[in-house]
Amino acid sequence: MATGAVSPNLDLLPLKEFKIKSLIVQSQVLKNNPWKDPTQRHHVLLMPKGEVPRVGYPLVVVLAGFTGNSPSYLSPKSFEDNFAQIVDKAVGTGGCPRACFLFVDGMTFWGGSQFINSRGMGNYEDHLIEEVLPFVFSEFRIAKDRVCVMGGSSGGYGALHLGSSYPKIFPWVAAVAPDCFFEQSLLPEIYTALPIIARYGGIREIAGLLREGRFHQRRESHSVLNAIAMGLCYSPHPKAKNQVLFPIDEKTGKVQLKVWQKWLEHDPLIFLKARKKNVVRLKGVFLDVGREDQFHLQWGARQLREILKKQNVSHHYSEYDGNHFDISTRRPQVWSWLMKQWK
Repeated sequence: MATGAVSPNLDLLPLKEFKIKSLIVQSQVLKNNPWKDPTQRHHVLLMPKGEVPRVGYPLVVVLAGFTGNSPSYLSPKSFEDNFAQIVDKAVGTGGCPRACFLFVDGMTFWGGSQFINSRGMGNYEDHLIEEVLPFVFSEFRIAKDRVCVMGGSSGGYGALHLGSSYPKIFPWVAAVAPDCFFEQSLLPEIYTALPIIARYGGIREIAGLLREGRFHQRRESHSVLNAIAMGLCYSPHPKAKNQVLFPIDEKTGKVQLKVWQKWLEHDPLIFLKARKKNVVRLKGVFLDVGREDQFHLQWGARQLREILKKQNVSHHYSEYDGNHFDISTRRPQVWSWLMKQWK
């Protein structure tokens, strides 16, 4: 059984509307994870100041994108406000619900877990569902019927996955440029990454360079880290520990259909259809994407919209003038949507 504690905080941010709570959770489900990532996790909760409503506060669960970690969203930024400062001002001006915001510590050795359970990365889905949320619900007065899971990129993927798996826990889902349409968003990354992985000698050698701090800042690192991390999540090698069964033949470049099918089962374009009984129970979905997304996610988002339409799921869909690296500017749109949903 996981153990948790609420740690006292230093007032490092001048927030007018929120108190900052550090949640230290000693995980059981992350024990013996394949990359020896920390089992003690440090999540952060923004809790509104003042008297707690009788029914409790709504909760927004914030998931980070690949290579990010949402507790770091409270770190100071040059020339602009961070997430916490932006939401603090939005609440003060009536542009955001007065809610608790939970920033989930989901960092892994390779930069992320997609917030799923996987033999190749660890049980990060179970950590959130079985350990973190029960701890939050036990320590704080939360309106359990008003919980939204939100994120962008891999965080948006996690939001779609968790919402479609646990609609009773997450009745609302907000996903900005979520990973999807793997044929366009992931296959090109794998084709780019495989020759580079081979040049370095394989995954084990790249892992060694990462530990020494000698790989992640290289220009070619993102495609490599992305391909390896997604492979560990979607098709870890069944026999070789900490290796990936890639869906592309490394000599001919042909797609290996049996392996590729394993990846596609994790594509929201596939699992939203497979989980229709859960998806139709969602009270609302926010879906947003840039028209010039570098990973071609606008094409996938348009297909996701059609799926939600066919399933008669209440949803908001929008496209913005920008690309994948403008995701963080779209948070106020999520909050405006939630204001209408929770009025």
